[in-house]
Amino acid sequence: MPIEDKRTRRLVEREINKHPIDNTLLVVSCINQVIYLGGVVKRLRGTLGRNVELRDAMNNIIEAIKDIPGVKDVVCDYRIA
Repeated sequence: MPIEDKRTRRLVEREINKHPIDNTLLVVSCINQVIYLGGVVKRLRGTLGRNVELRDAMNNIIEAIKDIPGVKDVVCDYRIA
């Protein structure tokens, strides 16, 4: 894996962690500066997860990922639980 892909993947993971979702089962990969999101996304337990619309949150995350320098495209294959 090229160093650029590792750096980009870390930036994407940091961006995802800024949002109030449970991403413990979300897999983030970066190949040739294309981001692949797979796995399962859930609501956070407790008060942080209340009133969070996961589809809207993931759409916001994807838009934020596209704005990261070096990201060419985002491919999504995740499931919302």
